[in-house]
Amino acid sequence: MVSITDDYRCAMTRVPPVTVVRAATAVRTALQSLTRRMVPPEVGLLELASGFMATHVVYAAAKLGIADVLADGSLSADEIAAEVGSDPDATHRLLRAGAMFGIFTERSDGHYGLSALGRRLRSGTPGSMLPVVLMLGDPQYQGPWGRLTHSIETGRPAVEVAPGKQLWDYLDEFPAFAATFNDAMTCLTDLDWPAVAAAYDFTPYSTIADIGGGHGQLLALMLGAAPKSKGVLQERESLVGAAEAHLREAAILDRCRIDSGSFFETAPSDADLYVMRRVIHDYDDDQAIAILSNVRRHMPRGSTLLLLDSVVPPGSAPHFAKAIDLDMLIFVGGRERTERQFGSLLDRAGFRLTRVVATVSTISLIEAVPGR
Repeated sequence: MVSITDDYRCAMTRVPPVTVVRAATAVRTALQSLTRRMVPPEVGLLELASGFMATHVVYAAAKLGIADVLADGSLSADEIAAEVGSDPDATHRLLRAGAMFGIFTERSDGHYGLSALGRRLRSGTPGSMLPVVLMLGDPQYQGPWGRLTHSIETGRPAVEVAPGKQLWDYLDEFPAFAATFNDAMTCLTDLDWPAVAAAYDFTPYSTIADIGGGHGQLLALMLGAAPKSKGVLQERESLVGAAEAHLREAAILDRCRIDSGSFFETAPSDADLYVMRRVIHDYDDDQAIAILSNVRRHMPRGSTLLLLDSVVPPGSAPHFAKAIDLDMLIFVGGRERTERQFGSLLDRAGFRLTRVVATVSTISLIEAVPGR
């Protein structure tokens, strides 16, 4: 088994400097802007509005497991259809569209293979994005996005229309989608981790508490980066069993304690670093302040709060947070925030913002200490 510490060292070697990523992003943005100006506006708008087709092509390929079938080399549409149990002609049409979108390669003899993008759809491989794609394309996820207009008109989550309840209640009621959702969150934690590890030193802390830590993947990674530290995971009762299993598999359960409970009501009182990854963006300002204030009440003197969240940049600069902001509105009524908005939240909850560390990922590290 590859250790968590080995994974940490590998992650550190893969992360380019933030300045390099920003320069590359600026070039990419300029090229995209140039491409848009080179087509008639009506054509550009048609391409933009039909972007959902790519989502469903990638999702269908993921759902059928086509990338796993192509792991050993190129095959014909008929051979692929026989492996996945699909209609040969329809499979050919899916593969052709997938090649257009860049997830498959198409040879002159009609055989299809995997591109660099397509290889990330394989299951159980390093860097696989399969869990995320399966969540994004799931009808339970796509349905609320189709009701975005309702959220814009009312300012309320679209999930309250159908199925008519908050996302967290929905996940408790439908365990199959909850499993898809949690697998995707674990995958996204892995995606963010190399950037986080390159930007923040976890070794000074003796006890790291992950508040709302899901299955415990982030805590496992942090403890891998800080091998002398202990960990505390706080989560809803329904996730405690899965978290315990994950931490045991990561061979760090003996360094961890798992607390069940709501972060609106309780928090560990014995840590010196309190971490919340993409928690605060799930809530409106009043709820976010309630969570932060509760954590503040339980934090001992000299401890530190670390929020791992996107920070919305000013102006029209492209950033994934500006799209995820609508995702938060649709599903939970939350929001992405600017640095100034984070500072205001933290101040109202009794914290003092000490720094915001940008990373090469879409995530930033917002550090604060008790202010009073």
